[in-house]
Amino acid sequence: MATSAPPEIIVPAKPSPPEVLVRLFPGLKPPPSALAPARIPNNGPDAQAALLNALRDNHERSHVFFNQFSFHNHSAHHLLAVYALGAPGPVITAAYQDTHLDHQRIAFVAPHSVVITDENFTDHLGNDQNYNAYLDYFHRVVLQPGATISDLIEKYIFSEHYNIRTPMEGTQQPEMLNRFLEILLHPIIHVGYGAEFGLPGMIAEGLAWTAVHPAGATTLISRLLFTPERTTPLTELEKQEPEWVPKSGVRLRALNILSLMLRDPRFFGSRVLDKHEFAVMLESHGEIFNKYAEMWDCNIESQEDFEKYLEEIIFADMLMYGVGSWDGDNVEYRADFFTGHIVTSALFLPSLCAHISRRSQTLLLRAHFLTSITWWVVRGRPPFPLKEFTSTPLPPFPNSPSAKYPTTLPGPQPTPAPDALPSPNSPYAVVPNPWYPILANAIVHPNEHLCKFQRALAHFGSLYGHRQAGFAMESLSKDGVEVDPNYAYLDGSVFLRIAWLTSAALGWVVLGERNTGVWNYQEFEQKAIDDLEMLKAQGKA
Repeated sequence: MATSAPPEIIVPAKPSPPEVLVRLFPGLKPPPSALAPARIPNNGPDAQAALLNALRDNHERSHVFFNQFSFHNHSAHHLLAVYALGAPGPVITAAYQDTHLDHQRIAFVAPHSVVITDENFTDHLGNDQNYNAYLDYFHRVVLQPGATISDLIEKYIFSEHYNIRTPMEGTQQPEMLNRFLEILLHPIIHVGYGAEFGLPGMIAEGLAWTAVHPAGATTLISRLLFTPERTTPLTELEKQEPEWVPKSGVRLRALNILSLMLRDPRFFGSRVLDKHEFAVMLESHGEIFNKYAEMWDCNIESQEDFEKYLEEIIFADMLMYGVGSWDGDNVEYRADFFTGHIVTSALFLPSLCAHISRRSQTLLLRAHFLTSITWWVVRGRPPFPLKEFTSTPLPPFPNSPSAKYPTTLPGPQPTPAPDALPSPNSPYAVVPNPWYPILANAIVHPNEHLCKFQRALAHFGSLYGHRQAGFAMESLSKDGVEVDPNYAYLDGSVFLRIAWLTSAALGWVVLGERNTGVWNYQEFEQKAIDDLEMLKAQGKA
């Protein structure tokens, strides 16, 4: 999908009065819950001042997409991530001016000077030319007296009225939850930042982003979560369902669902090149994804429920991106750009869920899981060789000299003092905590996705890094399906392992290496092709 070309005559959007900008981007609020990510201290007030100046400028200056091919403006995401990691003001300013401003589209008035109202809200959805019209609408909404983040997200993302209206009003269904996870989950990230930092301007931008995204996953999110009574006949692929697939109504844990999907021959040979062809997979396999997503037993009625299902989804995300990207120590790490967004978007689940009801928490986690497993299959459905993956020494202890990425830092290292703990010869005396160089590299790295990714991994490591190998086996065994024995090797070290490999693949810029910029775009598709060729050779396809 390409976004539409700008109007022939571009009329720049009218700037907001300074007093409005200050209300949209006031000082930052603390994290909304204990499960939301903590922040590392900056070097003083200059950091927040630089951040707010850049956020206000971006809000006024730039469009949501920086080209006609659905490429998002990541400025705010980059700046908030490095701020939260402790970046000083000059780094924040440089991150904005040096890596974003040279390629943004200017914010422009919607064609025909469209004004969005409650009455015509659905008539202009899905058209990025109307972004600033929706932004003006949400300015009014977020600045209304008494408006709260909770009320806004509940109404515009999770209510029936802004998803499926019966009877339909206007020219199309709103499907706002569907749009919320479209084009690599960017709207959930943007609104998530607003929920985490308490910024009305980010909420307004994020809801406007949501409104102009397509409703491409109607087959998935809207059908499964808002219209569960199916009205279409079974597809030919559905009729080929293996007899071992659990029947409708069976409820399983997330990791067991991934194991079943790895076995399902209907996914072999899936070949989708990029985000614009996501709809191809939905059209051919949508109801199969729905059946697997419906198996997940996520139903949140308490805080304990939420914490349990959040942990399930986080470990599933680690497998789909992190372990699935690994083909062994001696070859390049396939840091997949697309499944990487599963991880970065999951960081905002705690902040969003701190503001919404148990019903909406259930809808959000189920929608995220459904979108995640779809992207995993789109990108080749790689397996999870956990036994081999977790056998490599953890940084800072050295791995094999033949490894593609050493588990030690590049370049000369300092010599510890004789009384350094635990001893001057220990790798821990030089690198007592590998997360420190990982996060330092993320702050100064010019790739705007790395900081978001490493921040997510570090936070998940703080929540679940204590998990011992085999921790999931007892609960998985209760589902009544065969449990993949590989899960016995899953432990809390996966967060550090994945973060280290990703940092090494993109370059230790903070230590003198070049920025490789190597997020992998297409190698996962090769995995799907190889699987198909193997089956053909075995006479099974």
